[in-house]
Amino acid sequence: MKLMQPITTRSHQLTRKNAFVFVSVPVILCLAAVLPVRAAAPLSQLVDEKAGLYLEATDLNSHIKQFLVSPLVNRFRQTQVFQNWLQSQDVINLKQAVHDIESVTGKPLLPLLNHFFGKSAGLAVFNHGPKQNPSLLLLTTVHDREAMQKLLEAWFAKTGIKVTTSTFQGITCYEVRQQSDPAAPAITYAFLDQTLVVTDRRSHLESTIRLYDVKRLKKQAPENQQSLFDLEMYRRARGVLAQDVTGSVFLNPRAWDEHIKPPQNEIEEGVINWWKKTGALIAGLHLKNTVALEAVILFNSEAIDLPLLNILQTPAEIPDQYTLIPKKALAALSGQLNMNLLTNRIISYYADKNPEKWQKFHAISRGLLGGLDPVTEVSKVLGPSVLFYSVPRKTLSFDAISFDGLVAMQLSIPDVDSKSTDKSKYQSALENVANFLMNSILAHHNSESAADAQPSILKIEDHEQYHLRWIESLGPYQPAYGINERQLVFASSPQLVREFFTLKSEESLAALPLFQSWKETFFREEKQLCFLNIASIRAFIEQNSDFLAEQLSKGHAGDLEKGKKKLAGLKSLLQSFDGLFFAAGLQKTQVRVIFGLGALDPAE
Repeated sequence: MKLMQPITTRSHQLTRKNAFVFVSVPVILCLAAVLPVRAAAPLSQLVDEKAGLYLEATDLNSHIKQFLVSPLVNRFRQTQVFQNWLQSQDVINLKQAVHDIESVTGKPLLPLLNHFFGKSAGLAVFNHGPKQNPSLLLLTTVHDREAMQKLLEAWFAKTGIKVTTSTFQGITCYEVRQQSDPAAPAITYAFLDQTLVVTDRRSHLESTIRLYDVKRLKKQAPENQQSLFDLEMYRRARGVLAQDVTGSVFLNPRAWDEHIKPPQNEIEEGVINWWKKTGALIAGLHLKNTVALEAVILFNSEAIDLPLLNILQTPAEIPDQYTLIPKKALAALSGQLNMNLLTNRIISYYADKNPEKWQKFHAISRGLLGGLDPVTEVSKVLGPSVLFYSVPRKTLSFDAISFDGLVAMQLSIPDVDSKSTDKSKYQSALENVANFLMNSILAHHNSESAADAQPSILKIEDHEQYHLRWIESLGPYQPAYGINERQLVFASSPQLVREFFTLKSEESLAALPLFQSWKETFFREEKQLCFLNIASIRAFIEQNSDFLAEQLSKGHAGDLEKGKKKLAGLKSLLQSFDGLFFAAGLQKTQVRVIFGLGALDPAE
């Protein structure tokens, strides 16, 4: 699917890139060790609002120092994966690159970075149409302007680069060009107080100087020029990110609209529809005990009507269901769905395509539901909260998967009296359908079984808090369901249903320290969540290593040693972190997604 027109590669592209590298390498290298200082004015005040992409990093040194002593990194350093990487060609090449840089500068790299690098850095990308390459603007607030200037002069002298000077509005501008190729495009740079500005287009430098004068002299900006910092959508985007992000990337879709080609099918039309409604996209990187990337799509209007958003968007006051998921869960999916809207959309599509079949299905479903209409009545009480989780099976066998699973759906039944023992018409209707499905499965299994095989039977347990039904002797599984006025639960084992309805909050996922930390930091309002409990997965592998190694060996012609080696590699990789999550939050004005993995010190 080619929605974007290709950008033409010009003959001097590599030459321009090399020239830009000669200027920017000593600056970019310093990004690894920014000195911790008080917050400076945002560099986005010096970037023209026409920028199509803007990357910014602040206080990188303190973030990296904190990250490098975190349990996540300390554990990863002990893994076999990391030890193998230390012996790889990539590390050899990296060491050689460091040696080459030190030979040019004449100084050790890390002290050089710590001494010269600045307080913040930004990189802006400007679009110039489908037939031209984008241009770059690099800004960095250096710690020592004079030292940085001397470093650049030494770098240019040793690499054979010609430097000429000029002025613009009283600011000295430096133009650098490779002497070996006079036709190569020039790179220009200048110092604005402590800020170094480097670009492959002089017009960008002049634009930055004008914005610098606006800020410094507090005068009116030119009528046709504003800074990115003053762009309403940029301010709105920065406002949705956490304040302590290590770095961020801002995308302005309107700067790239001319690359969009007319849609060729419904899928491309849907993608373009999203693109046109998107006012901005911003992503932020977090480096602490957790490595997390959050991305937010901001819509350009509050009146967004997108089917997916309407189905996934539910009222913010609906509580999450993390207290219903046990700590021992290997994986969990939890979220919210507007089941009434989803059902209506599916039924409308099916009824339009197959009106006669829908009429028959409608009549059958009404009969099973005790006369209730599945669309206008029953679908309104389903949801909005749904969840799935898996736990290790107590007894492992090669003819069944190694974990049990449970799916639960909230029931929003109106006018429920918690003290009443009578079932509502909605609960009775749902039980009718569940019993019909289980009896159908049971009957089919028994009809296909050998004459001397033990028949499957339906078992029943009625508890004060819930009603439980399951099928006994259906191979290695025991499909079950449980129901009360607030939850409808399906599981691969009746024991899971019992544990679900009797789980104590202190034994739930919500009480897990790592999960608590993540919820408070990353997905306080994001209701759609996928969570992998790596600590539980690691314990499960440790307890069943022989069985799992034998199971993995089946993919290697029964070679047990290969199975053990594969399992050992997986265990080594998983030992460096305790959990992984993907969360999403959907609103009328924005969509936020967050991905992260991390670990906690056992003492925390």
